[in-house]
Amino acid sequence: MNIRFVVGGGVLAVLLAARAVPARAADAPGASPPAGAAASPATKAEARERFDRGVRLFEKGENAGALAEFKRAYELIPNPLVLYNMGLVYAAMNRPIEATDALQTFLASGAVAPSSEQRKKAERVRAEQATRIAQLMVVTDSPATIEVDGIEAGRTPLQKPIRVAIGAHVVAAVAPGFLPTRKELTLPGQVTETVVLNLTPTEKRMAQLVVRAALPGAEVMVNDKRAGVTPLPASVAVAPGLVKVELRRPGYRSSTQTVSLDEGARGELAFRMDEDPAAPAAVKGRLRVTGVEPGVEVLVDGQPREMIGGAVVLVSGPHTVRVQRGGFEPFEQTVDVVAQGDTPLSAALSPTPETRVQNQESARFRRVFGWSLAGAGAVLAVAGGVYAGFTQKDVSSAHTDLDTVLANERDVNSLCYAMRPEYTARGCDVFKSDAQDRVDSTTLHRNLALVGAGVGVVAVVVGGYLLMSTPDGGKGDRAAAATAGGGSLISTAWTDGHGGGVLLLGRF
Repeated sequence: MNIRFVVGGGVLAVLLAARAVPARAADAPGASPPAGAAASPATKAEARERFDRGVRLFEKGENAGALAEFKRAYELIPNPLVLYNMGLVYAAMNRPIEATDALQTFLASGAVAPSSEQRKKAERVRAEQATRIAQLMVVTDSPATIEVDGIEAGRTPLQKPIRVAIGAHVVAAVAPGFLPTRKELTLPGQVTETVVLNLTPTEKRMAQLVVRAALPGAEVMVNDKRAGVTPLPASVAVAPGLVKVELRRPGYRSSTQTVSLDEGARGELAFRMDEDPAAPAAVKGRLRVTGVEPGVEVLVDGQPREMIGGAVVLVSGPHTVRVQRGGFEPFEQTVDVVAQGDTPLSAALSPTPETRVQNQESARFRRVFGWSLAGAGAVLAVAGGVYAGFTQKDVSSAHTDLDTVLANERDVNSLCYAMRPEYTARGCDVFKSDAQDRVDSTTLHRNLALVGAGVGVVAVVVGGYLLMSTPDGGKGDRAAAATAGGGSLISTAWTDGHGGGVLLLGRF
């Protein structure tokens, strides 16, 4: 995709021109960047770069990274158009509350008028996301902090219901001097449900427990009560004393740890879950990673995994996949592997800034060396060919003189007939030696010229190859720059006992 930035009147615009329709074109964020007349040039440049990076990350399916870049761009220049992109990313991440709020703010803003296409899509996505939101009213017998899935959501008495995404949630009430109370519930969309949580007094201060696990989607049980699923976004408030934590997930062996926590203490437990060898094949699927090259390391849930036939067999469900290689930005994404099927994942790596600089320097050196070699080779080939042409006349003349001497040696009427007693006295042997030396000398000069021409041709071929095979160092592309434009170079050299030449055909 070509991305072009236009700045005018304090407004920054991005023009996207796709060479091919992207795989997720229907979900791609709008190409409207942040703008701000009061921003400095450096701020505009950073906002422009971060917006551009967010678009690329979203198109690659890296929603978390895209959201981070869009947020930073909005902090630098708070243009409502960025909210449109953030709303689409939130929707792709199954975060309907944030998606609805971002798109509503975008539509209600009068600072920038959205296009009719943007407005229609924003209204459609907002309406879709609204159907995925439920409302939860929590009532407690004492004032308490309400947590939903480990994240603080409000304090009782609540002034209005808490909005939550549809699905399963763990609701907790935490208050000083009381034992934490938790309840698990599943909510459909567009309903309001009331839950009552009663707190049990205690004289002890609560402890905080952090549970970490590389495997996502594992059920976390704290003292035999469900506290959420990994990764837990925050610590869990627990009563001081011995705390038992168990992680469960189908297809994996359960893992249990205990820890003793004092009042007000903070503890941390790290879990590693191993696949159950007895797990049936029905709960497994294949993750097919594409876009990777030899030398990359693929880690699934923090553990290196070997790809066989481009695929890794995994237990179905969510997994964190990380692809890394020296000199490239690591690729990381959470993938939901389907059971008894193939789940594709494109994990093309982008070079680091340092690698890009090295690629640029390497490409620049190859181009300079290639042009120099090709130019010097062309001069040598032409000069050698021209000199060989001139010396060919001398070679022909020397052979004629030698043939005359040899003919006289065979002619009985010649003064230099080989059988005459005075052959040596008349210097006939000297004439023959001089003629032979001239043939040898001129032939040597001609052959050296042909060799020089041949070396020049080889230099042109090598130089042309370096030029055509040099990758685009500015972008770090693996393909050669000449692959798109095409190019060819064909050379043929010939020689025989009396002459030779060079044929050079090229297309650039």
